Amino acid sequence: METISVSKLKAHISAELKRVERGIELIVMEHKRPVAKLSPVNTDAFFIREPACRYAYKSLDPLVSTDPLQLLEEERGEQW
Repeated sequence: METISVSKLKAHISAELKRVERGIELIVMEHKRPVAKLSPVNTDAFFIREPACRYAYKSLDPLVSTDPLQLLEEERGEQW
């Protein structure tokens, strides 16, 4: 496992991510203090799971009984 400073990582992010992709683990250091660990992702652990059941959406009641356009016209009056 290697260490890398935040500033060096920012300057060389693409190259460092390629190294991580190849299997190198990096500990990111900020002011000599470890703040993050970069390691390769196990792509075998990712999968798409189908939902257990379909969600039934309920229809919503209108928030106002009056047409919103009519309310807007009444509020603006002759200004528009």
